[in-house]
Amino acid sequence: MKARKDQLKVVIFTSQHKIQGNLHLIENSRLSDILNTESQSRDFLPITDAIITDLRTSHIIHAGFISLNKRQIELVIEEHEIKTAK
Repeated sequence: MKARKDQLKVVIFTSQHKIQGNLHLIENSRLSDILNTESQSRDFLPITDAIITDLRTSHIIHAGFISLNKRQIELVIEEHEIKTAK
């Protein structure tokens, strides 16, 4: 039986990359829950429809699925929270 999952559109920054995509969360969980869980089975976050931008070269890669090590994350923003400055 598969666990039901929710998708959350996020922008994630690591020291070298900006990653935009859909983060998959267990149904009814929050982003903070998955980021704060200390379990080896949850060290990697599943992200689909990823757009990965190299912050040094601006090279862009599109990937249908990536698994991101939580230890590499420096900043996570839910896409609906982003507001542009005027």
